[in-house]
Amino acid sequence: MASDPGGIGNADARLPRPYAHDPEALAATWHRELPPTDLSLWANAGNAATFAPPPLPAKPDGMPDESPSDTDAAARERDRGRRWHLELGLRGGHTKLAETKELLDRRLKLPMKLDFLHVFDEPYTPLDRKSDLGLNTLYLGLGRQESSWWCWTWYVGGGAGTDSDHQQVLNLSLKLDFRYALYYTGAVFEVYPWGTPEYLNNLTWEQRLRASRPYLLTGGEMGYLSARGRGKYAWVPVTVYRDEHTVRDWLFSFLLGVGWGVPLNERWSVNLSLHYSFHFYRPDEYDSWNLVSVLRYRL
Repeated sequence: MASDPGGIGNADARLPRPYAHDPEALAATWHRELPPTDLSLWANAGNAATFAPPPLPAKPDGMPDESPSDTDAAARERDRGRRWHLELGLRGGHTKLAETKELLDRRLKLPMKLDFLHVFDEPYTPLDRKSDLGLNTLYLGLGRQESSWWCWTWYVGGGAGTDSDHQQVLNLSLKLDFRYALYYTGAVFEVYPWGTPEYLNNLTWEQRLRASRPYLLTGGEMGYLSARGRGKYAWVPVTVYRDEHTVRDWLFSFLLGVGWGVPLNERWSVNLSLHYSFHFYRPDEYDSWNLVSVLRYRL
């Protein structure tokens, strides 16, 4: 066997002669100068196979199990696994309604002319509801985050409403009734150029705003609109003028907009977006701006 004057196998050659073959005597003599870990090293110097590093010191009482960086890393790891989400959205629309305006102007022209004494106020119509920001609908959505920079959501929603305006002065009567319902479904894609928001617990509002992110929004939608309007002008009991109009339309549109996602904790977030809907059928009537508020829950 080749000699190894500098290795552990020849550690005895480097020890003082009285203790070259007696590690216990060496430990008893030097115990005041060497710490226990050094004694263990010297005691096992003659047998490299049994050498093991000393154990790490025990954790003092009261020290947390994980450092803040470890906690953040664990939260980010969970964040990557939570890709599906549910959401509830409120959409406020500001629709053009150019054809509806033209239709109402034409069909209300005669009954308003009959009111030559101006005893009636201007009737409340869908145009007034639009001005009052009352064209609102609700939807439910299910989606998935596919990466750190984009996600998609499929949704279904709708809304219905009525506007009735009944006025009467003596035996003069003016009645208008509007009923409408809109149902729709579609899919949107959110693209986050600077990454998706960071979802963590126990954040202050300042930290939530710093963790929020803007995004671009696009998608497609189809819907069904049912609307009916009725009007009657009478000198009771004689009906002088009566009119009715019904709309049944299938709608297909493409939308484009921007939004902002604000995390509340590691599961809940609020998204605000503004988009414009480009309709393929009767765009002068149905094109619209839409402001959407979303409460999102990450599964």
